[in-house]
Amino acid sequence: MSRKLVYRFALVCLLGFLSSGCAIPGLKEANQRLKEQNDRLVSENNRLEQELASFRGGGGAEAAVANTPARKEAASDLLIPADSGIDSNVQIERTAEGIKLTIPQQVFFAPGKTELTSTGKGVLRNIGQLLNNNDYSDNTVRVEGHTDDQPVKKVRDRYPSNWELSTARACTVVRYLVGSAGVAKSRIYPAGFADTRPLANGKSSDSRQKNRRVEITILNQGA
Repeated sequence: MSRKLVYRFALVCLLGFLSSGCAIPGLKEANQRLKEQNDRLVSENNRLEQELASFRGGGGAEAAVANTPARKEAASDLLIPADSGIDSNVQIERTAEGIKLTIPQQVFFAPGKTELTSTGKGVLRNIGQLLNNNDYSDNTVRVEGHTDDQPVKKVRDRYPSNWELSTARACTVVRYLVGSAGVAKSRIYPAGFADTRPLANGKSSDSRQKNRRVEITILNQGA
């Protein structure tokens, strides 16, 4: 065998040795590093998707939570600080207009009345603190009064219809938030809708009770 052939044979053997003895472990290490990097990227992507869903108003995971009755508290935790002291009777949800707080009428008013109950005043004090929170201090606030479909009877002399009654209740809430809770009157206004925007259909006492309510909406800036 010539010297050149010997050299070639030795070179082939060396390359075979390197590919089987050295290159394979190196490839395994590189493959392991790539797998670890991929796992980190997948984990980071999942985290970012969750943050994006929480950030989007009215979309993603937050909307799914808010639209599930059994998980209203979870939606509230996302929208309102845990130490706000907001009463458990207050339902909180995000809408296209902003953050809406719905309070049953019986928390604020006796039937046919527009004077706030002591419980209602306590609820409004906490809501007033929320409205003055730095996160919402520049937002306009709308206070809505809503009634059921039963006509006014005992107080017809003062409130000829549910339009007047619902508007008077909204004005009472606004006056208290401005006068006793320190909300600037330039950023809050009342509205009365009578029975035109029911939450529940039907003539049952339960349906009518759901429709008697006050809604306070912290409007999106620029709305």
